[in-house]
Amino acid sequence: MADSIQFHGQEKITRWLNKALSELKDPTPLMREIGALLLKNTKERINTGIGTDDKPWQKSWRARIQGSTTLRDNSTLINSLKYQLENNGRRVVVGTNLIYAPLMHFGGTVKPKRGKFLTFKTPTGGWVRVKSVTIKPRPYLGMSVDDSQEVLFAIEEYLEKALKDAKPVL
Repeated sequence: MADSIQFHGQEKITRWLNKALSELKDPTPLMREIGALLLKNTKERINTGIGTDDKPWQKSWRARIQGSTTLRDNSTLINSLKYQLENNGRRVVVGTNLIYAPLMHFGGTVKPKRGKFLTFKTPTGGWVRVKSVTIKPRPYLGMSVDDSQEVLFAIEEYLEKALKDAKPVL
């Protein structure tokens, strides 16, 4: 009885599989592509005002009065968005380090730290004193269904290319 089975082309197939596997050992190029894609789509969400749940956001008071876009007062938030690779290029994270970013994403209520009132200038130029301000959630971070499809397509293309590039000429 034989210890193994040999078949024609085994060496070529083994070389091909080993080459393909070596191509796949470093996911950094794929993760960079995914990061760039998710960053682009996150910025697009802010520009369109449509959240990760595919639902339009309620326009902010400032955006309604100024005829502009919610979360785009002076573009600080959108310009602060970045992606970075973590875990040796095996994980991608999209986000910002702005302290108010979670409030814009999840919503919440802002109350004064000191005193009884928040005082701020309105988009019309006047001043207001209020006890609190409630910010509606505007989910701009994360992945929508469309994002998921684009990421899957990028993965598919990456794997297809790795397999084609590794394939030996028979």
